[in-house]
Amino acid sequence: MKRWKLLLLLILCGGLAGCSISHETETPSDSKGVMTKRQVLNLASSQPIRTLDSDKMSQFGRLNNTIEGLYTTANDGQAELALAKKVHVNAAKTTYTFTLYHDSYWSNGDVITAKDFVYSWQRALAPKTKAPDADLFTGLHNAKQILAGKLPATKLGVSAPSKFKLVVKLDHPMAELPQRLAYPLFGPQDERIANKYGRKYATRPQYQVYAGPFMVATKGYTKTHWHLVPNPHYWDRDHVYLTRINVTVFTSQKKMWQAYQDGKLDEVHLPFQKDKHLEKQADYTARPYSKMLLLSYRQHGPKAGTNRLLKQAQARLAISHAINRKSLGSSTYGTTSLPALGIVPAGLSRGQRGTADFAAAQTNQSTLAYKPTLAVREWQAALKQAGTSHTTLSLSYLDTPATAKVAKRLKQQLTKVLPGLKMTLKAREWTISEQDDEVDTDITLTTQRAQYADPLSMLALFTTENAANTGHWSSEAYDSLVAQASNASSFNNQRWQNLLKAEGILMKYQGVTPLLQPASNYLVNPKLNGVQFNTVGTQSNFKGAYFVR
Repeated sequence: MKRWKLLLLLILCGGLAGCSISHETETPSDSKGVMTKRQVLNLASSQPIRTLDSDKMSQFGRLNNTIEGLYTTANDGQAELALAKKVHVNAAKTTYTFTLYHDSYWSNGDVITAKDFVYSWQRALAPKTKAPDADLFTGLHNAKQILAGKLPATKLGVSAPSKFKLVVKLDHPMAELPQRLAYPLFGPQDERIANKYGRKYATRPQYQVYAGPFMVATKGYTKTHWHLVPNPHYWDRDHVYLTRINVTVFTSQKKMWQAYQDGKLDEVHLPFQKDKHLEKQADYTARPYSKMLLLSYRQHGPKAGTNRLLKQAQARLAISHAINRKSLGSSTYGTTSLPALGIVPAGLSRGQRGTADFAAAQTNQSTLAYKPTLAVREWQAALKQAGTSHTTLSLSYLDTPATAKVAKRLKQQLTKVLPGLKMTLKAREWTISEQDDEVDTDITLTTQRAQYADPLSMLALFTTENAANTGHWSSEAYDSLVAQASNASSFNNQRWQNLLKAEGILMKYQGVTPLLQPASNYLVNPKLNGVQFNTVGTQSNFKGAYFVR
């Protein structure tokens, strides 16, 4: 059985000296000369387009190929400069001054300027738009106060002293800042176009412009079928080989599979049942991604008895110990999924010398072990403390085939092991932002993705004030350790140890309960080359993709 192996994502460093690239890139040696005449890529999607506004996307999907910012994610997972020509960092590491290229253009021919970044970032934090991932701006000067509604977005620590000079001020040093800035949310937006179209802006392709290698074509656009074409003004247009990327929404896995078999798709996502007999095919691949399926607990719901139960760490530990993660993963996402070792996914980050994967080094892994006998003791003690002998807990899940299976398996496992427990399941619809509303069930099954290659990208989500902490678990010690790591000026050993200690606290008390790190299994046209598959941030980069004969 093929097991997916996670790549080393990042060799962490403290400084940015020499972190510059040129707008001159080399043509891949195995591209021109062996390419087919037809360079059209056909892809499937399970979700329709809901917006073309990068400030309103919680997942960028195929549209990440239309966005480019100061940094981009390289093949090895490191952040490298993209639209920025160079960066200067002050001695205190609290001010970054970026010099932009003068020859970078929007898809309509407008020059990309520093003001486009200022506008984009301020707009992302403004109350009218407030991006789903707006918490990623925390650490930039005044961002925390802006998110709390205490300051206007115009007070964000970003400015454009000249046309191609961008200054970013921080509240404190942020060693992981380049990794954050590679995320598409930090890309620019054309203020002139946004003002021109007003409410229509980014509602349809003709009301949006793009800084990335591709743009959404206006012709033939619907929410269930669209296509990307090369951005004619992209700075590296000569090294974009695909002439078109067709994207079709499929509501049926069977129809998607048949389309691949008929040669109408160049990639198909596999349900786990098909993995075993297909894994030896040349077009089979298992792609890792730094995400974690987890449970969060509502501790301030409408039922006092349930609150008393779920506020107890031993109740949450009982739930964790009652879950057979290996069985849960193999029966839902398949054998290529990994049982959680902690909240930080495997392969996301390594120590200074690349010797220790953070996931493997996480403490209190025993809290995630399958221990049904211990689970019963913990559960009975928690019930007694809550003043009851039985309870019914509600669990919500995103209405997709995979998560529905996980929810049903969880219900089976938990009600079988834990005496006096009944569970009800509730499907929730996919929205642009899964964090728009307060959770309305006792337990929520959700997926969190690492948006940049650092343990902080996961651990920061569960601090007291973070919007992703929907269960409102809180620990002063945890918040303090995360803050110390966030304030660190370099990737030193102390920062690493603080992150490990924080993760240990989260697992000791099961502030959230990690379940699985899923892998996505695909069949891919073997003639497709040059695709950059990222394991963090956004997944598929088709800038250098091409078909061979």
